[in-house]
Amino acid sequence: MVDESLPEPVELSFEELFAAARAFAMRSLARRESAESELANRLRQQGFNEEVIEAVVDYCRGYNWVNDERYGGMAVRAGAAKGHGPIKIRFDLRRKGLDDMQIDAAFEQPELDWFELAFALLERRARVADLADFKLRMKWLKYLLGRGFTQDQARYAISTLQESASE
Repeated sequence: MVDESLPEPVELSFEELFAAARAFAMRSLARRESAESELANRLRQQGFNEEVIEAVVDYCRGYNWVNDERYGGMAVRAGAAKGHGPIKIRFDLRRKGLDDMQIDAAFEQPELDWFELAFALLERRARVADLADFKLRMKWLKYLLGRGFTQDQARYAISTLQESASE
């Protein structure tokens, strides 16, 4: 009779697990920039234990392959380029695992004027004639608020577009 039992699973050493996790992290980071917590979550999904995950994230941080400050700045610029406002970007960064200090540091970019970005977005999307009607003006206000701009930024964009039409 043939023994059909499964072979005993081989227990991998920490070094082997670390090497496999590091290789996965390098492939993952080569595809796109990630926050530390995002990388740790991906490693978790691959089934690595917390000890290995912590060691790999420390290793990547040591070589500056993963850097939350750099990731935050890049995410703020990318979000602004997509037409997202500071509220939405801040929410996304918090969801990615950045703390409030890192998020505040990421927003310290003097080249970003959120009021002008809201205006530019509205200028691309809305017709000036739309802003004469109260309901359509509120629709565009709601649109800007939904994109993550503040009330002040949205109102500035609408009033500036109205003023540019009257000139």
